[in-house]
Amino acid sequence: MKKYFSSAICSKGFMSAYNTIYKNDPSASVYIVNGDDYEKSVFFSQMIKYLSGYNITLFNPFYDECTDGIHIENLNTYILSDGGYSKINPILPDIWEKQINIVKDKAYKTDLLREVLYHKAKENNHYRDACITLKKASLIKERLHNEVSPYLNEDKIVNFIHRIKNKELKRIKSQSKGEIRLLSSPTPLGFHTHYDTIFTLCEKVVNITDDTGFVASIISGVIKNFAVRERIPIIASPPYYKNEFLQFLIFPTVKIGICVSDKSHILPFEAYENVCASRFLTNPQILNSKSVEALLSIEEKLIDKAILSLYEGREERFKYNDLVMGYSSSEEATLSAKALAEKLLS
Repeated sequence: MKKYFSSAICSKGFMSAYNTIYKNDPSASVYIVNGDDYEKSVFFSQMIKYLSGYNITLFNPFYDECTDGIHIENLNTYILSDGGYSKINPILPDIWEKQINIVKDKAYKTDLLREVLYHKAKENNHYRDACITLKKASLIKERLHNEVSPYLNEDKIVNFIHRIKNKELKRIKSQSKGEIRLLSSPTPLGFHTHYDTIFTLCEKVVNITDDTGFVASIISGVIKNFAVRERIPIIASPPYYKNEFLQFLIFPTVKIGICVSDKSHILPFEAYENVCASRFLTNPQILNSKSVEALLSIEEKLIDKAILSLYEGREERFKYNDLVMGYSSSEEATLSAKALAEKLLS
């Protein structure tokens, strides 16, 4: 089973990867699931149990504790949550959609509805604050890059990229364009990366250790552009600060990955090759300078602040979920999951 984030909170706001996750494949079956958050969480948890023996991919929203989409690969079927941050339309053409209302529409009392909307507004404010803080962190990242850039050894960078291209990528046949999948995200419970998915997709990982991100951004950017130009199948995963910077590059047809590790991303498995960013600098000691260390400390504090905002937003979500739980039907959601699973597996 593989997992990706279908969306993420980042420095540019709410980022969605739906356009590359949900393929324009007319032969696919796509089911759109409607209902409140509590009911949909029950529905998807039951679907995962029913589909446990199948090759499935789960898509998490940015708060990573539940599922808002399932891809059953050997059935070419998508089951997708719709609404809120997971708004699917108009990405999918109408002919794909098979609406599943897992519960009937409910009429909330005025006082209850007012309180629910109050907590939803507070949740969105916390997420907005997280985006603003991550934007500040991205500006610190740019300052870090400016500190390191004068010391780049371009010849060593070029030689390393040529070696990767000739040794690892030369034998890959041109097939398709690249796609963005979100493997890591700041979440209410801290920075989270789907390392199990990386381990599943890659037999070999080249790990670039780079706390400032400057050297790694150049290497990954050049290799990604090469893959896209040559139509080499590639999965690119951006980090929190800017979508054009890449934390992970994966070449699924040959099971090779390039990962950038830093204080937020530490590989939990042994890499095929470990590369330190300092080897590509004319003066590696710049990484230990007071100015770089100070900027890294500020960036780390900003990320912690953004994660706290996400946590506070999650608490507001729990509050309004508790308010509407009495109006929700977990039994009906369970029956809807069972009916769809039986239909798909028959």
